[in-house]
Amino acid sequence: MHSRWRHFAARYGWRAYALPLLVLVSIFALSTTSFHKHRKAGVDATAGSMAVASGAQSATPTRTAPTPTRTSAAKPSSTPPTRALAPLALPPGATYSKSGNGTFTTVPGTSGVIGKGRLYRFSIEVENGVGGVDTEAFAATVMKALGDPRSWTRTGQISLQRVDTGAVDFHLSLVSSMTVRTLCGYSLPVETSCYDGGQSRVVLNVARWVRGARVYPGDIETYRLYAVNHEVGHAIGHNHSHSCLSNGLAPVMMQQTIGTKTANGTVCRANPWPFPSGVSDAPGAEQPGDGPDSEFFQRNS
Repeated sequence: MHSRWRHFAARYGWRAYALPLLVLVSIFALSTTSFHKHRKAGVDATAGSMAVASGAQSATPTRTAPTPTRTSAAKPSSTPPTRALAPLALPPGATYSKSGNGTFTTVPGTSGVIGKGRLYRFSIEVENGVGGVDTEAFAATVMKALGDPRSWTRTGQISLQRVDTGAVDFHLSLVSSMTVRTLCGYSLPVETSCYDGGQSRVVLNVARWVRGARVYPGDIETYRLYAVNHEVGHAIGHNHSHSCLSNGLAPVMMQQTIGTKTANGTVCRANPWPFPSGVSDAPGAEQPGDGPDSEFFQRNS
């Protein structure tokens, strides 16, 4: 074999050595190419799988998580409750204005001085937005209540005068029920009236003006006289009363819109006047403070 190789090498010279080397190089090149081909196939397969996975995710609609609703601790509402206690609900009757705009228009009209003593000047007003009420009739009822000899001028210590311009000691206003709650409060869920000292305003609730109260069944006109005299009583410095007068009548400063039952269980008779005829102890004993009022409310509700 060696002689054959020597004969082959002598015949072909350097090419005899180059040919085997070329074969080896070719084999190496082919194996390397195959390796990279298979490796690339593996990488592409992985990439294809990732692309499929990515495509599957893209095919699903993207959902944005909703922003959590944040709730804070409940705050006390500035809006008063709207229910009314059943025993003190309004009597049935005509509709009335529940809301106004909080501003007032003076009803034109004046009077001379009524009575003697310290003068209180007042205007008669209606809240803008209050409808369904004859404003002239309202003013006439106010003057009927305050001009009667049984009203507050009876003592000769005070006098009253209606004006429609200039300074006043108090405004006497017919007010929508929701504005009443703003001016008077609504800690007790009952439609009432009040005297708002901050605005020097006698606040007459149109709900009561139209419907009245259970103590005055079927007698809305007398109830209106009571409402005017009671709230004007506050404007000139009087407190609430909680006991009957000597003849069994309710003092005008009793909260007759709520009831007339006293601490000893006696039920006073309705009365619209500060100084009713034939009564020596009018206008009655008065008790300042929230305590007596609260007890009175509990008895009558």
